[in-house]
Amino acid sequence: MSNTLTKNEPRELAPRAPRRTVIPRYNVRETADAFTITAHVPGVDKASLETTVHGENLTVSGRRTWSVPEDWTPIHREITSDDYRLVLELDHRVNRDAIRAELSQGVLTLTVPKAEAVKPRKIEIVG
Repeated sequence: MSNTLTKNEPRELAPRAPRRTVIPRYNVRETADAFTITAHVPGVDKASLETTVHGENLTVSGRRTWSVPEDWTPIHREITSDDYRLVLELDHRVNRDAIRAELSQGVLTLTVPKAEAVKPRKIEIVG
């Protein structure tokens, strides 16, 4: 008896491993006016992504959602169904009320404006 499958034979998939939580790859850039955080969250759509500020922490959490077309029968899965969670500590230099988030092509961009008190300003010289 052979261990090979013919083209039309269905094959059982290995049981899925429990979901893990992983830290997404991210970058932080600073300008004179704001911090920009980009986090790579492929497979996460807007509905399954949550960004919150609680106390000193900025938290990003999301769940990957993979859909398979109805007429497909998957026989192998290479992409895991991990959840994302990123927690960054904010400091006194940011305006927590003005944080903006945008998701495009699996990349979340957070703009964290600096507080007015810490932005550079020009001092006029008189006399």
